[in-house]
Amino acid sequence: PYSPWVLESARRLLAEEGAVSFYATGLPVSCVREAFTQLFRFGTYPLVRDLMSRSLGGSEGGDAAVAAKLGAGLLGGAISGVTASPADFVRIRLQAEQGRLAADGRTMETGLRAGLPPRLTSSSAAFSLIVREGGAIGALWHGTSVNALRAAVLTMGTVPVYEHTKFLAKQHLGAKDAPSLHLCAGIVAGLLGTTVAAPVDVVRTRLMTAPASATMASTVVAVWREAGPLGFLRGWWPAYMRLGPVLLLYPAF
Repeated sequence: PYSPWVLESARRLLAEEGAVSFYATGLPVSCVREAFTQLFRFGTYPLVRDLMSRSLGGSEGGDAAVAAKLGAGLLGGAISGVTASPADFVRIRLQAEQGRLAADGRTMETGLRAGLPPRLTSSSAAFSLIVREGGAIGALWHGTSVNALRAAVLTMGTVPVYEHTKFLAKQHLGAKDAPSLHLCAGIVAGLLGTTVAAPVDVVRTRLMTAPASATMASTVVAVWREAGPLGFLRGWWPAYMRLGPVLLLYPAF
């Protein structure tokens, strides 16, 4: 098993598979997954926020009601989680089973399947295997409930927080809409979003790499028994390193 520490796992991957493995593993399906999630997480957020705010008798834009902002983030996140779930499932399975092939080309030399024959050589192979194992195309939506929950919590803890942090800073601190404000708002949203989504993220990843018979409840119990409460924060740093740059460089609101 890989170490629970980020740097140790990174050093192992670098030594065993090289720097290219950090980018090449599951990149196409990761791009598909991001396209779906960002479409609903960021793309539809202003429209849904304004519709909700008007229905509550509030204003639009940054002056919209906090409830409307949070509701828009929650709804957009949940929809993005459902639509991107197949790509997310494939991405996680593909990355979990990757490694370097042995010289004979028949077995894996590194990774979690070291000593075993390779099963997932591409995104399309992963899609096919999941469908065959599940017996139907619906198997691609395994873990969708926890995926939608994770996306909803993450989006609610980032996009509205990013926007409202900027709004409060302008209103109460006299801050100008400048790159420095975007940077500070991105840091706040990244820290809060990563933290509130971390427990669901851990359960989501464990559930999608477990047998089809696993449930959300059984996965939660397994994580608790293995590592206690801190087990639900495992992988916080790489999660923030992935989310933080997106928010720091996103000046749309």
